[in-house]
Amino acid sequence: MARVQAVARVLALFCALGVAGAHAEDIVIRMVDASPEGPLAFEPVFVKARVGDTLVFSPSSKGHTTESLLVPDGAEAWKSGYDKETRIRLAKEGIYLYGCEAHLRMGMVGVVQVGQPVNLDAATKFANAESARFVMNKDRFSTALAQIR
Repeated sequence: MARVQAVARVLALFCALGVAGAHAEDIVIRMVDASPEGPLAFEPVFVKARVGDTLVFSPSSKGHTTESLLVPDGAEAWKSGYDKETRIRLAKEGIYLYGCEAHLRMGMVGVVQVGQPVNLDAATKFANAESARFVMNKDRFSTALAQIR
């Protein structure tokens, strides 16, 4: 009887983990030449996600990449090729900052919040330093970071 109960508990645990994993989402972020927020953008510029979700960077216009600029401790950095759909699984809680290699100085950047913003101070400091070097879209990071809750 004890063995049957132990097996039942293990099966219940596997089922619970399977259900939790079923809630993970693919979140599409388009790389575009023009958006309502201005030229050279990721749409949306701010995303709130959960651990386990996947970012899908979709090249809607030619000549763009995505690369991590700042990730939470323990999270994997990424760098895509030009005009490549890129999938990033979000495994750690915190703030992720990313940009387009070719258009970084033009403010083609975005922000992802996964769970709690455990590294918000570091992300804000980094974003402020980067934004000072932008030649346009200088408020893109600050506008996105203002949406963090």
